[in-house]
Amino acid sequence: MIISLRAARVNRNLTLLEAAKYLKINKDTLTKYEKDSTNLPYSLSKRMQELYEIPGENLYFGDTLSFVAQFKPLPHEEDLQ
Repeated sequence: MIISLRAARVNRNLTLLEAAKYLKINKDTLTKYEKDSTNLPYSLSKRMQELYEIPGENLYFGDTLSFVAQFKPLPHEEDLQ
């Protein structure tokens, strides 16, 4: 299963500040990467995998809005009329 960076952090019961301290980045930077990790440095992605105890293939890297849109429910037929 693939999950977002934010979900991985929350699953480990870490606050933004706790995770940012471990990752040695500002919490605003972590917030930015949780919204869009398209340009996330590889070294930081490796530290996130260690901290969140999840392999990279189970983390979504990219724009979170695009990730969430994949799971948007399809309208029911009666809603289309």
